[in-house]
Amino acid sequence: MKRLAGQVALVTGGGRGIGRAISLAFAREGAIVGVLDLKDEVANDAVRAIEAEGGKAIAIVGNVAKRDDVFNAVAVLEASVGAPTILVNNAMWNRYGPLEDQTEEMVGRMIDVGFKGVVWGYQAVLDGMTKAGGGSIINIASPSAMIAMRHGIMYSAVKAAVLGMTRSGSAEFGPRNIRVNAIAPGSTPTDGANLVVTEEAWERRRQRVPLGRLGAPDDIAKAAVFLASDESSFVTGDMLFVDGGMTFAFS
Repeated sequence: MKRLAGQVALVTGGGRGIGRAISLAFAREGAIVGVLDLKDEVANDAVRAIEAEGGKAIAIVGNVAKRDDVFNAVAVLEASVGAPTILVNNAMWNRYGPLEDQTEEMVGRMIDVGFKGVVWGYQAVLDGMTKAGGGSIINIASPSAMIAMRHGIMYSAVKAAVLGMTRSGSAEFGPRNIRVNAIAPGSTPTDGANLVVTEEAWERRRQRVPLGRLGAPDDIAKAAVFLASDESSFVTGDMLFVDGGMTFAFS
């Protein structure tokens, strides 16, 4: 029996990087996946990859910064395959740099996508999960929610908020049998991350990892499958570090 058979999952930012890996992993475990992404071609490419492996998925175009877009994504799934019983709040937009260089537009976009997007995701799935008898919400946080990060004040602030929403969400939604957990990926090169991290910086990060390598999107996807499945049925309010030991070995 596949671990997510019969489940419907919504993955925000599900067309690229870590989100794409999670979407593929969920489909392999039997879930029908709603791939929500900002760009139509990106969402559809992920869906084609899932279908090529025999899985089922639906491409949905939307911006998680907009409440109506997130609610629409849930409505699309409800009308076609059923209400999501799994939500992954993965979408994020980020730029590193000294705080004085952060513009109003940059700060606003990080908050809109990384913070408000989680709020809208919660709101959009709660009714359906409650009627279904429960569900699993997984937030993609960061080790920077717990440790200091030079030139990452805004990113750290947003991810600290995500951790707070994870813990408080677990308390608020637990009576509905809805579990809320977070994953804190370590240094994981993706197309998006490569826009803000240089090869030299990746190498410096790799040297700090006790396991001696950088992360891969599949590492995060495996953790997401665990948190989405019944294998973690008594786990909520937690943040799982998937970082090769880097965060607390050298922080």
